Amino acid sequence: MKYYWGMLALISSLVSASEFNTLEQPVAGCPGDFFAKKARVFDAVTICATSKVSDNKLKHAASVTAQWLDNDQNGQIDEPNIIEPLRNNHATLLMSQSGFSDDAFEKLEPYFDHMLGQDLSADETAPTFGRDASQEEIHHLIVNAGWQPYLPTVFSDKKTKQSVLYKQWQLAEQKGLYSYDDPTCDDACKTVEFFYLATAAYLGSSADLQSDEMRVKSHKELRHLLPDLVSLMESRDYHYPTHLWPDGRYRYSGNITLTSQID
Repeated sequence: MKYYWGMLALISSLVSASEFNTLEQPVAGCPGDFFAKKARVFDAVTICATSKVSDNKLKHAASVTAQWLDNDQNGQIDEPNIIEPLRNNHATLLMSQSGFSDDAFEKLEPYFDHMLGQDLSADETAPTFGRDASQEEIHHLIVNAGWQPYLPTVFSDKKTKQSVLYKQWQLAEQKGLYSYDDPTCDDACKTVEFFYLATAAYLGSSADLQSDEMRVKSHKELRHLLPDLVSLMESRDYHYPTHLWPDGRYRYSGNITLTSQID
């Protein structure tokens, strides 16, 4: 399986070495030997967190995950057909305080062959000031591990598949509506980034649209400039999240199971 390392820099000098020390009893169901707590959302997505990640940050990430899956917030996952691929791909969000050290990454690397993961920094999760990164990283994870394998002709980021989404990314670039200049981000990466920003425009997350990467800044503009992308989101053949932007306030706590090895 693929591992999508986020935009956090792997700078060992900036992270706490003790955060990634081997634990006598690491939490079960997480890769490596240094995760102390976890959340399981809809029994489909696992969130693993180190001891330096506060319970509140873990709960926030779990609630955002639940809101991406249950976007109409009725207590049920909106698209049940993505549960199986999420489970089969062992969709896992990996949380640290400020980013993973090189040594920690080496401990995790053997698991990437059978796990599709995404990293998230607690420092960038529900910060006092600034953009909350949890919505983006979790959206990437769910799209990559759930939506793409469920409907590859619609959501795949692979050039060989020529999915509806992939063609919409190409169209947006051709029209000058989107550009992503990161040299480490290939076409698949750009497609997933584009889809996230398009979803932000659709659902009205202005905090995610401050840069010039996405030049479509609102639901109205998206509907006017990329109508086929809106049709993809609103298709009645499946249930993509079109109701609200996740804010970490999710009331159906029974859909989230929390486990900790910390007394």
